[in-house]
Amino acid sequence: MNRTAFPYRDFVRVKDIVRTALCEQQEPYVLVTGETGTGKTMLLRELRADLDRARYRVFYFAGAQKLGATGLVRVMARALRVSVSTCHYESLDKLTHTLATDETQKILLWFDEAHDLAEETLAQARALCESSLEGEGRVQVLLVGLPRLRAELLACPPLWRRITVREELAGLVLEELPAFLEHHFGAAQVKRLCEIGQGKLFERGKGSPGLLLPMAKRVFAAGNQKSRIEPEQVEDILHRFELG
Repeated sequence: MNRTAFPYRDFVRVKDIVRTALCEQQEPYVLVTGETGTGKTMLLRELRADLDRARYRVFYFAGAQKLGATGLVRVMARALRVSVSTCHYESLDKLTHTLATDETQKILLWFDEAHDLAEETLAQARALCESSLEGEGRVQVLLVGLPRLRAELLACPPLWRRITVREELAGLVLEELPAFLEHHFGAAQVKRLCEIGQGKLFERGKGSPGLLLPMAKRVFAAGNQKSRIEPEQVEDILHRFELG
């Protein structure tokens, strides 16, 4: 099974918009939301791989709910070789000074699962992003999370107004499913599944690559590797999969 990401249309669209916003338009804030399994983390991996490391330094935080404002400053300070103090505000002042004087790289703060981000941590990230009086800061913030992140940010109008790039990662459309399945399982396996069976698979997976992949793997494991998989079998397999 091919484990590389399938470049579905909406994934490519959002990836191009985010890359342009960060690298060309120098947007201070970018927001990407999407349901579980739509490929948000994979999007970040591919974006990071595309960046020029001489120009950009990425600070990626996956466990947003565990990151406090003090932790954010300490992680950044140590990585940038700024001495930290027991006093948070002294450490912040030293970090802010370094960000203002050393412009060798853009600093990208990427928060995955940002819907779990503590309010104080988000406020600290904003303070770092807007620390330059000239208005062209060195820090850019990318917030990635579930759709409810939008509602949480809407509750903070001053920040919401600053986020002008707001994208939703929607998932596959039905017409892309055969190419998706062939990418991961090969053409021979796709031929085992008729159009009706594929439709049932797509409906249960809700167009989400992260949901479709394990479901399809279970479906293609049915019978021998060359036998036809009937729509009724697909329905039964997926029902038992969801119960498991």
